[in-house]
Amino acid sequence: MSQAFLKRLCMTIALTCASLMWHATSCATSLETLTAIEAQRQVLAQDKKIIFDQFQTASKLCWQKFAVNDCLANARREKYQQLAPLDAREIELNTRQRELKEFERQQRLSDKATGKGSP
Repeated sequence: MSQAFLKRLCMTIALTCASLMWHATSCATSLETLTAIEAQRQVLAQDKKIIFDQFQTASKLCWQKFAVNDCLANARREKYQQLAPLDAREIELNTRQRELKEFERQQRLSDKATGKGSP
């Protein structure tokens, strides 16, 4: 074996190892990110439940007042104002999750292409 061949072989092995380590790190990071997104979704769901429970309580109290329609309208308005930031946050989480899944998909495709291109 020539020295040039050994040098190329060592370089190929080093690049393969570096690529595998990077891929493993990116997979672990993406898994952690997906876990974090799911945890944030659960917190949002709990916050929404609290807001809906408050709305239910306010609605029941409205039926005991003379101006029921005005009270219900105020309760709905308050509910929507409280839900707006939570909905915006949920949209951000959906966007991040889609981007992360697309990145993972592109990574898998590039790994497949790299694997098939090698002899």
